[in-house]
Amino acid sequence: MSRTLAIAATIAAITAGGNATGWADTPVRPRVRLDVELTTQARAIVQAGEDLTDLRLDRGELGAVVDVTPDVGAEFRFEAIRSASDGGSLGVDGDSTVVRVKYAQVVGGHALTPWLRIDGAMGFVPDPWIRSLEDAYPLKALSRTGSERLLGWQPSDLALFAQLAAGPVRLAVHVGNGEGLRFPERNSGKTTTAVLGVEVLATRVVRLDAAVVGRDGSIGAGAIRDRRLGAQASIATPWLRAGGEVVRAWGIGNRGDLEGWLAEGWAEGHVLASGYVAARAATLGYLDHGGRTSTFGGAVAYEPWREAGDRTERERGRVRVWLAVDRVTTRGDAMPVLGADSGDATTIMLIASALAPITF
Repeated sequence: MSRTLAIAATIAAITAGGNATGWADTPVRPRVRLDVELTTQARAIVQAGEDLTDLRLDRGELGAVVDVTPDVGAEFRFEAIRSASDGGSLGVDGDSTVVRVKYAQVVGGHALTPWLRIDGAMGFVPDPWIRSLEDAYPLKALSRTGSERLLGWQPSDLALFAQLAAGPVRLAVHVGNGEGLRFPERNSGKTTTAVLGVEVLATRVVRLDAAVVGRDGSIGAGAIRDRRLGAQASIATPWLRAGGEVVRAWGIGNRGDLEGWLAEGWAEGHVLASGYVAARAATLGYLDHGGRTSTFGGAVAYEPWREAGDRTERERGRVRVWLAVDRVTTRGDAMPVLGADSGDATTIMLIASALAPITF
């Protein structure tokens, strides 16, 4: 908590005025961008043991970006989560929904030339691999990405971040505790993640992106190894968006001796003026003993309102209603990651999702 307060105090100092940055005294009116992201669903779960039906808020996030100057700003993002782990009931006031900090970072950047830019951040900084995946992934209402859901890859961490972008190529380096949002630092080592991305093609009708990741670090008091090598690619057109990732993992969950391969693929098709179809699948195979955990599913979606033009979904907003199915299977001597799905289950979901941006 003390670290969070220290980060908040630093951000408050920056947003208090131009003098806090050490730059010119010229008054600058901050530009504030807000976005609200909500996903709520009704679920029917068919599983080993007693079946279950429930209503839940699957995702609730509120984000704010404050541009103090063209080169300096701050970002907050809060998320609503259950206070107990999945399957448990010991949490705040039984198992209430609580709000926690997801991102809280001081950010800065500068264009050195028209084609060369450097950026940096400090605080609760988004993991560059997860953020890169989510930038192209339109199915968060259905499932988290494979890296986050099956490998337990944390979406942010207390870290330092730097990125150099040269034309279509960008290199991001993220150095943090490695513990994510769940724990403070528990060992003296640091976890370093490097992502090299490239915009392979960008026209009015098609965009193709690719990236590779390397990660070396440890987690927990026992310094459990946490090493990754991976690659991802995505394509976006007005009619189809698709992508996937492949990750080799050394150390999974609380087992440093485990090794595995993760593979994920997804696609979304714009089939009617307001209609969409989607499919996704991810699988994690453990090399030591042949166990495997997989999750896959599909959905149809209706978007009652869609703005024409070149703005992205995050810029214009989006409301959708989904009818979806999700299937989880565990085979062999598989060991699900802490907080991930376990056992075999089929979930049928009616989902309402909304993304609402505000700028002032």
